[in-house]
Amino acid sequence: MKKLLVTASAVALWAAFATPANAECDGIYAALRGGVAKHDMDEIQGDLDKNRLMLSGALGYRYEYFRTELEYVWRKAIKDRSVEDEEASLKTYSYMWNIYYDVLPYNWWTPYVGAGIGFTKTKYNNRDTASGFMNHNWKTTKFTWSVGAGLSLKVTNRFNIDAGYRYYDFGDPHKADVTAQEIYGGIRYVF
Repeated sequence: MKKLLVTASAVALWAAFATPANAECDGIYAALRGGVAKHDMDEIQGDLDKNRLMLSGALGYRYEYFRTELEYVWRKAIKDRSVEDEEASLKTYSYMWNIYYDVLPYNWWTPYVGAGIGFTKTKYNNRDTASGFMNHNWKTTKFTWSVGAGLSLKVTNRFNIDAGYRYYDFGDPHKADVTAQEIYGGIRYVF
């Protein structure tokens, strides 16, 4: 009888503590990401389609299969001097609201898909290096959308490592279609 009572108590304690262990994965989280961004720009002079550094920070909430977050994405400005006597530069940064779907939440490995909406500030300069005058100089803020997918590794119930891909469409700032593709890695911690 004692063995049965001890076994039943152990099972009851395990059941009581097993559910909160999974629940630790849910809640408010912070995420940091870094990677490479490659822009594609129609009708913009200069070779600005090179890879460049991307960094972002996000604050979000996770509940079971879904995550939602607010994210700031910074991309390093890129300069180009491939056109004779001209220097072009482009800088973009985005403010996004993202939603993710974790296919296998609480597992060690889980694939995920995501989408986001927000806006991007784009700054473009094209300067004549001989005279110092600006040929083109504009700043815009445009609606932005993104889609992506990735894979997450659960290190602990609260700490995850993410790797993923995102496609961005920045609209048509100053009559030029601007898009970007990003490959990133990051960390995520649930408080």
